[in-house]
Amino acid sequence: MNSPAFLWRSQTSFVLMAVGATLSLKDFLTFPVLAGQNGGGAFLLLYVFFLITLGLPLLMSEIMLGRISRQNPVSAIENLAKEHGASIHWKSIGGLALIAGFLILSSYSVIAGWSISYLFKMGFGVYVGATADGANNLFDLFRTDTERMMLWHTMFVLLFVAISAQGIRLGVEKIFFIIVPAMVVLLVIGLVYAVYSQGIEESLAFLFNVDFSKIDSKVPILALQRAFYTLALGVGVMMIYGSYLPDNISIARAATLVISIDLIFSICTGLAINALVFTAELTPVQDNELAFRVLPVVFGQFEYGHIFGALFYLLLTIAALTTSIALLEGVISWVMSKYQYTRLRAVIYTGIGVWFLGLGSVLSYSIWRDSGFTLALYFKDDAYRIINQANFQDGLIFISSHLIQPLVALFICLFAAWVIPRKVSFKGLNLKNRKMYEAWNFAVRYVTPMLIFIVLISTLGLLRL
Repeated sequence: MNSPAFLWRSQTSFVLMAVGATLSLKDFLTFPVLAGQNGGGAFLLLYVFFLITLGLPLLMSEIMLGRISRQNPVSAIENLAKEHGASIHWKSIGGLALIAGFLILSSYSVIAGWSISYLFKMGFGVYVGATADGANNLFDLFRTDTERMMLWHTMFVLLFVAISAQGIRLGVEKIFFIIVPAMVVLLVIGLVYAVYSQGIEESLAFLFNVDFSKIDSKVPILALQRAFYTLALGVGVMMIYGSYLPDNISIARAATLVISIDLIFSICTGLAINALVFTAELTPVQDNELAFRVLPVVFGQFEYGHIFGALFYLLLTIAALTTSIALLEGVISWVMSKYQYTRLRAVIYTGIGVWFLGLGSVLSYSIWRDSGFTLALYFKDDAYRIINQANFQDGLIFISSHLIQPLVALFICLFAAWVIPRKVSFKGLNLKNRKMYEAWNFAVRYVTPMLIFIVLISTLGLLRL
């Protein structure tokens, strides 16, 4: 094991960092509606099951590989493969993880810029008394305005670059100790505000009532995909954060805390957002439609709604910021190691790359909006359209999230289970209970890879149900 140059101060530090990485915009914009529309409590049960069978074993594996190597994902996989007599080509998995994180970040930063823009718009009362048509028109005008989109994209990139440039101890760790608790405070404020709204009972029923009549063959796949993507797996984040984890901290306990807090955040967010939507007598919808078309109308209808709306978009911005810093860290670590750059130089170069590639996503909503390409696989007489008339951003998301990310996760799982010797993984996980280790080992060898494979073929559109 290499001598670590930096270690987290405590388990609390690591959990805060990892939780910040997992709390992405998707937790706020997808989960609240996804659960309610697919069986409520029944969906939650499936979701928790897959968090345990897929999320926990894989999260523990990534953290373990990082801790026993104390290196960036590329060097970690390469050196561990050499040490245990495996092909050095395994290092490609680490490289693909960083590529996926970089591509995701370049697209993600554009959407995060929207949150900053709406933070100011809401705070200045732009949406007070807004109608649904008015909010829709403003959003459509905003997305097609290339200059404004570039402005907010640039502001967000400058924000996370400035924090990352300060270093791990003085910048990243310090800011996470401030903004992650701030997210908790903002969420509690939102919950209190929602509890006193008329739609709280309907929100509780929407999220928790167990409705098995809505469970069809697609719902378990949706729950499985959500369990995989919510934990920032397969993008090198947990490996690089694991490389800073002290040896005396239990990986199993830390991973369980991360998953539990992420789940609580998702549920509380769902309750608050759906309560406000139901109070306004509107229908919850997923993704960007919810945050930038529906919620501005909702907040515009309530007294002091513009203040609470501004706090909500501040929460979205913080969530995007913590995720972005985490995605950037692995790339920065590799650039510093590969080219012997200072951290400041590595951060600046990486940030410029993210900004430049993100311009493609900006243009996908305006100049390149009507440009697209199709990718299909042919099996005998059947054609499977994996990408159908996709623009630049859609292609970026497909390559990074639908293809590379689950592939990397699958091979990391296989590497931890079949390349790393049992005695090494047992020592690396530092599990006091042998039965717990055997449970992890069985899951990571057989159960988790199968589930990740299902995620892969379902996101590629090859699984037809």
